[in-house]
Amino acid sequence: MNSNAWLDTDDRLIPGTEIFRSDRRFALWAYAGGRLLLRSTGETTVDLLFQPVEAVKIRDGLDRLVIRCATAEEAERIGGRRVFLLETEGRTDHVVAAAVGWQEGVLEPTRHSFFDAGDAYAWPTQPLGGAGAGFNIASGRDLIAALGTSEDGDRPRRETYRMVYVVMTGPRLGSESGTGVFLSRADAEEACARIAPRVPDCWIETLPIAI
Repeated sequence: MNSNAWLDTDDRLIPGTEIFRSDRRFALWAYAGGRLLLRSTGETTVDLLFQPVEAVKIRDGLDRLVIRCATAEEAERIGGRRVFLLETEGRTDHVVAAAVGWQEGVLEPTRHSFFDAGDAYAWPTQPLGGAGAGFNIASGRDLIAALGTSEDGDRPRRETYRMVYVVMTGPRLGSESGTGVFLSRADAEEACARIAPRVPDCWIETLPIAI
């Protein structure tokens, strides 16, 4: 297995050929916006992405995963021009998609996946862009625990987030600055109302904090 690859052309996705093999265990990690992400964790992280996905039949927990391109007969039976067969311990699942790729490396604590290329001006709150189910929103207790964690030693993975409210002042799109961060909108609105009479502009921005 190459550490990084992206396969999306017919000359690299020949029917019947094996394109990926790993002795590691993979799990379904995210599915959003027509993109399907499988992940294997350990000393390194392997992210395996299919996109755009038309159909999928997959179970959680894929040990010793082998991926091959379906033959013409297999693709016709499943339905789809380009079908990837996922073989693991005598079982076969499939993904109908236009392309597949993977990356392996050490995933930074605040990075959700190697494919989280989203908005350059915003920290991504989930592994893939698109609609999120909100399963990784942290509780207030999680936030308090994170705030009390020492900065020394190993940094934990930041898999969850919680929204905070930042009171901003100054001309927008100019020399604006953050005045304070609040855990509830009510607190932020109260602070903004108190500041507003003394500044030319005051508003609230909602931002995610990595937990």
